Amino acid sequence: MSTHDASHWNQNLETGDFHVDLQHQELFQLVTSLDIAIRDQDMGQIKAIIVFLERYVIDHFDAEETIMKKVSFDGYDYHKAEHDMFEDMVHEMRRMLDTSPARTHLIFAIRKFIDRLVIHIRTVDIRIADIVHSCDHDTAESP
Repeated sequence: MSTHDASHWNQNLETGDFHVDLQHQELFQLVTSLDIAIRDQDMGQIKAIIVFLERYVIDHFDAEETIMKKVSFDGYDYHKAEHDMFEDMVHEMRRMLDTSPARTHLIFAIRKFIDRLVIHIRTVDIRIADIVHSCDHDTAESP
């Protein structure tokens, strides 16, 4: 059994926004990709994970923040601060990749990032479901 079994995607984590949920699922799949890259000592795959995360923190966080801004979500400032912290972590991972030959520290940083983002999804992002469900309820149309 993997030490990251708690990091598997399940329907309880759905926000109700198709794109946000799909992006969350992609992040959960990174746990497996990272495990394989570590096992194979594949720095090409490690680099690909960092490249993925660089795009992820731009595209995914923008999608979430757009949803929150639409409804003047009261938790926006906290959520945005969390996103900014994650962006800083990704920038640090890139710096480590570009300047340090120490794979172990980089792999630990990626694992720490993914674990913290999974916790963020489980505890902070889940509140987006309230926004999405509220908007769906407010704009529901008859077929």
